[in-house]
Amino acid sequence: MNPVNYRAKNGREVEGYKANIIPFLCNVYLAARLDGVLTKQQESLAKASEILVRSLSKLGIVALVDEATGYQEERDRSELQKLLSKYISKELLPWTKRFPDEFYKQLFRLRGWDYPTPSSKKPGIVGIYTNKYVYDHLPPGVKEELQKNNPVVAPGRRRWRHHQFLTEDIGNIHLEKHLLKVTTLMQASDNWEEFNKKFNRVFGLVDQLELNLDND
Repeated sequence: MNPVNYRAKNGREVEGYKANIIPFLCNVYLAARLDGVLTKQQESLAKASEILVRSLSKLGIVALVDEATGYQEERDRSELQKLLSKYISKELLPWTKRFPDEFYKQLFRLRGWDYPTPSSKKPGIVGIYTNKYVYDHLPPGVKEELQKNNPVVAPGRRRWRHHQFLTEDIGNIHLEKHLLKVTTLMQASDNWEEFNKKFNRVFGLVDQLELNLDND
């Protein structure tokens, strides 16, 4: 098998072999032991081969090497970047109404608030609810990337809307489908507690007492 070059944790490039050669080498030593042709010095290698073959599958060996070399972390970062490239737009999109009025009407109804408010300004806690029931349920890492691209510029205020950073073909479509599902759950609920129970059940969350956030 041809050697391959890879970068070690210290950044130095070293030469090695693909991890899936290990089962082959183990089988060579085990077969030699069975044939009685091992030298005394090779007996310890045969014992180690037996332990490896019994305890690790081929996938397990690759995972073990990935962990030892730090490659798993690189692979995780690479996968995250691929996902973010599908959800996060490279350019800021023009503002378009993404959150339907019905979403806010139902939210206000369940919280017992007047809609619209006299000043037409939403309570600050609406932003917390928007994260909890909407943006937290986009794929892992997406909300954090949105917050990085759209930082807070004043208490409770960001310069743009998060959805302006979502891609049109994937990010915003996912957002709109999720909003429809959440709004439907609100419409089917008589009160805030009932909505939370339904929401937790649909999204596989553990039921817990809802914090009275608007008193914080």
